[in-house]
Amino acid sequence: MAHSNQDLQTAYQQKGTNYQPRTRHIEGGKAKFTNHLILANSPYLLQHAHNPVNWYGFNDEAFQLAKQQNKLIFLSIGYATCHWCHVMEEESFEDLIVAKSLNENFIAIKVDREVLPDVDSHFIDISQLLTGSGGWPLNVVLTPAGEGFFAGTYFPKNTLLAKLKQLQNVWQHDQSLVLKTAKNIKDALREKTISATKPPQNLQSLAVQNLLKNFDEFDGGFGDAPKFPHEAQLLMLIDEQMRRPSNDKLNAITTTLNAMAGGGIYDVVGGGFHRYATDNAWLFPHFEKMLYNQAQLAMVYTKAYQLTLNPFYKRIATQTLDYAIREMRNGGFYSATDADSNGEEGLFFIWNTDQLKTTLGADFAQFQHYFDLSDTTEFEQHQVIHLKKIDKIQASDFIKIDALLAKLYQARQARNKPLLDNKILLSWNALLLKSFVSASNFDDKYLSVAQNLADFLLDNFYKNTLKRVQIDGKTSQTAIFEDYAYFADALIDLYDAVDNEKILIKAQKLTDQAIHNFWDKQKFGFKISNNKRINNRKEIADGALINANAVAYSVLNKLSARTQDIKYQQLAQQLFSSFSTQISHALNAHASIITHYNAKQQGALSSTLYTYNGKIKIQSHHRKITINIAKGWHINANKVLQKGLIATQLNSSNLQEVHYPKAKNINLSLSKDKLAVYDGKIILNFSLKSAKFTLATLNLQACSDKICLPPQQIKVPLN
Repeated sequence: MAHSNQDLQTAYQQKGTNYQPRTRHIEGGKAKFTNHLILANSPYLLQHAHNPVNWYGFNDEAFQLAKQQNKLIFLSIGYATCHWCHVMEEESFEDLIVAKSLNENFIAIKVDREVLPDVDSHFIDISQLLTGSGGWPLNVVLTPAGEGFFAGTYFPKNTLLAKLKQLQNVWQHDQSLVLKTAKNIKDALREKTISATKPPQNLQSLAVQNLLKNFDEFDGGFGDAPKFPHEAQLLMLIDEQMRRPSNDKLNAITTTLNAMAGGGIYDVVGGGFHRYATDNAWLFPHFEKMLYNQAQLAMVYTKAYQLTLNPFYKRIATQTLDYAIREMRNGGFYSATDADSNGEEGLFFIWNTDQLKTTLGADFAQFQHYFDLSDTTEFEQHQVIHLKKIDKIQASDFIKIDALLAKLYQARQARNKPLLDNKILLSWNALLLKSFVSASNFDDKYLSVAQNLADFLLDNFYKNTLKRVQIDGKTSQTAIFEDYAYFADALIDLYDAVDNEKILIKAQKLTDQAIHNFWDKQKFGFKISNNKRINNRKEIADGALINANAVAYSVLNKLSARTQDIKYQQLAQQLFSSFSTQISHALNAHASIITHYNAKQQGALSSTLYTYNGKIKIQSHHRKITINIAKGWHINANKVLQKGLIATQLNSSNLQEVHYPKAKNINLSLSKDKLAVYDGKIILNFSLKSAKFTLATLNLQACSDKICLPPQQIKVPLN
C-alpha cells in the first residue's frame, strides 16, 4: 500500500510536541522535509526521517515502486550509533543536490542493520564480492528487481554524486550490462554443496596454535589495528588453557586482557567497553558502546577470573555488567550509546588537565600516580585516561582509585551525553542474560538480575510468535534465527542455575520452532532468516557476535543431554558435518563452533554437567560437588564391596581432602552380593591445597538393577 504525503505529515504530527526532528532543514520550527521513514520506529531510520532524500524502509512499497518506475534502488545500511553514518548523513543525505539526484533517478531505501541483520549480511556479502571489504555506512545499488551490482561504504559528497551520475548513465544506456553483473553476483552467492571433512581429534589445539601465530606480544590481541576484542577467539583460548595449560597460552590471555582493561577501550570511569581500538595498544577507542560487547566481554573476563583467580578480571566483569544495569536497563537492555556528543567524537569520555584539576582538586596528584596523563594518551587536545601498569596495582589501591573515579563519574554525568539507541534487541539481551548467569557463580546478585531479565524477555518477546525488537514498549519485527539460538542457549544456562523445569521447556520449545522455521533439510544447518528478498544463506564464521549456528550446535547437544531426546544430538552432528570443510579451511574464523565441538568431544567445562544421557547431573559450586542420580539408577560408592567395580572418586593433584557420603548397601538382580552405592542426591565436599583453577577428574559408573553402563571419567572444574 502506497503512503501519501498526507500520511507522512499525519505521522509527523503524531510524534507530539517533544519530538525533535534531526535535520538542518527547519522552517517555522518544523522540519521542511518528511519522508517515509517517519513511519518507522527504529531510532536509526528516524534519524533520517527528515532528510530531503525521499527514503523508504526495506518493504514491499519501495520495491514495487522501483519496478513500476524502472528505477535503480539506492540502498544504504547503517545503525544509530555509527559515526561515519552520521558523517555521510550530514555531508550527503542532508544535501539538496544529492537529494535531487537520488529522488529523481533512484528509489532510496534505508536499513537499520541491527533490526535487519539478515539483510545487512546479504549485502555485506555482495560488497565483499565486489570490493573485497565491507563496513558501515554500506551503500549498495540494486536493479529494480532488488539484485545488487554496485557497493561501497562511506563516499564523500562529490564522489557520491559522481557515482550516482555514472550509475544512472549505465542504467539508461546499457541495462543488459547491469543485469548481467547482477546475475553473476547472484550466482556467486548461491550455496555450493561441499563434501564433509572429518576433523582431527585435536581440532581446538590446532586452532589455538594457529591463533597464537597472530598474537601481538607487545600489546596483546591478534593482528594489527584497528583492534577488535574478538571475544570468540579469547573464549576458545581460555577453554584450551583450562584443559591443557601452557605458558604461551596464558601469556596471550593475560597480556590481551590486561591491555584491553588497562587501555582506553575500557571506560575506566563508568565501566564497560567501547567497540574497538583504532591503535595497536588499545589506547584510543572508537567511542560507541554496544550491548553485545558488554555481554561478550563480561563473559570473557568472568571465564578469565575462573581460570586465573585474578581479582582484577572479576572487577572488570562486574563493572561491565553493573554499567549495563545502571545505564542501559529499562526492563530489557538498550542497544548502544553513540561515539559522538555535541557533534564531536568521544567528547563525553575525554578530559583535559584543567578539567581534571578542577574536578579532583587536591587529589589530582594522587590521580597522576595511578593514571597515565602523558602525551601518548592525547586525543583532540584532551586525553583518554587509563590506568598505568595494572600488574603493579594492589587490591588496597583500588579503594583510592575508586574514590577518584567516583568524582570523575559525577562530574561527567553533568556533560551532554551521547545519543542512546533505545532499541531492545532480543538476541543481544539473550547474550547478556547468559553472562549474568555465568557471573552468578561468583556473585549471587546477578542470578536475580538474570531471572528478571528472562521473565521480561519471555513476557515481551514471546507471545504467539517470537519477536526481535522492542522500542518504546512496542514489540515488533519477526525474530530471525539468532534470536532463537541465543535465547534458547541463555535459558538452558538459567535452567541449570535455578533448576526450574519450566525454563527448560521454554528453551526446548524455542529450539523446536527454530528447527521448523530455519533448518535446511537438504544440506543441514540453520538459515539466517526467511526473508524472501535476500539470499538466506547459512553462516558458521564468527563476526562481531559469536556465531548463531555454533550456539545452536551447543544448544542441540545440551538439550539432548537434558531431555534424553536423541534427535537433538543427531541434528547437532548433521550441523557440524555440513560446515566441517569451511571450518577446517579457516580455523581462526570459527572459534565458537570449534570450542563447542571440543566440549562435545571432551566434555564441557561447566559448573553444571550431564552424563549418561541426562541420567546423572553434576554440579560444582563453592567447594562441593552435587550429584543428582535419576530414579532407578545408582553409581558405585567410593568404597566398593567387590573387586573390579568402578568406585566413585574425585581426583586432582590439587585436592587436599574429599569427603564422600555414606554408602547405601543394596541387593540387585544383577549381583547375588550386596553392593555399596549412591542414589538420589549426594554431595562430595572437598578442600584444595592452593587457590588456583583446578580441573579434576570424576570417575563413576551408572547402573540400574539390570544393567551397568560403561564407566566414565568426567572433567569437572572445581571452585
